[in-house]
Amino acid sequence: MKLTHVLTSIVTTAALVVLTAPTASAATGYARCPDGRMCVFSDRDGTGVMATFVVGDWDLRDGVGPQGMNNNIESIWNRTSYSWDFWDYANGGGDWTVMGPNAKGNFINGWANTVTSLHMY
Repeated sequence: MKLTHVLTSIVTTAALVVLTAPTASAATGYARCPDGRMCVFSDRDGTGVMATFVVGDWDLRDGVGPQGMNNNIESIWNRTSYSWDFWDYANGGGDWTVMGPNAKGNFINGWANTVTSLHMY
């Protein structure tokens, strides 16, 4: 076999490997949450619409922060080293619950879809 045929065969094989290599898929579920953020999700198990926070939002109703998250949070992942408090009224009012560093999961039934403000401390 001539050297040119061998080289052509090697180049063709390499091209096929590149063309058939799997493509990276977009992150889903909790995996969408970037490090160093509090992530909240509109559905259970890190699904649905996601919003991320660095310090919090005292009023999810006001339209300044993420839209559509007021009373619409069912799961969280705290990828920070701080605790976060979640309140059922604006400006840290009403009842509250705390999620510690690296907490991840679904809100218990009494808290799902009730959060109006959240804050890192």
